[in-house]
Amino acid sequence: MSSPRTPTTPPLLALGPGQSLWLCLSPGIALHTSQGEVAVRWAPTACGEALHTPPHTRLKAGEHLPLSGQIQATWVQLHNPFHHPAQIQLMEAAPAVPGLLLKIMQGLRTALRRPRKAAKNLGHHGALRTVR
Repeated sequence: MSSPRTPTTPPLLALGPGQSLWLCLSPGIALHTSQGEVAVRWAPTACGEALHTPPHTRLKAGEHLPLSGQIQATWVQLHNPFHHPAQIQLMEAAPAVPGLLLKIMQGLRTALRRPRKAAKNLGHHGALRTVR
């Protein structure tokens, strides 16, 4: 049995005017700009034999950048191009709701039971006979 987790405050990163920093974001992390504006630059990725550099992204105060489809760690550079401070929070994705997992498991059980019921109704008693 697991103990209930206490909610923690997401890490807050402060960037002064003109400052930059590189972050390695693990899967399921989203960036949220709580103050100022931040330019996000993605690390180049290999596409066959060439490197591809995605365009910069700008996040204004109150905007967030979800990384929900990411399956591996990703490097990003955060840069504050303006003359006022900026703050960024790293937000973790919410864990799956236990009720949702229970519904999925019940649906799977129901789907797996149906073929046996159909076979019983046909007189096969849940098993198929082998042909020799």
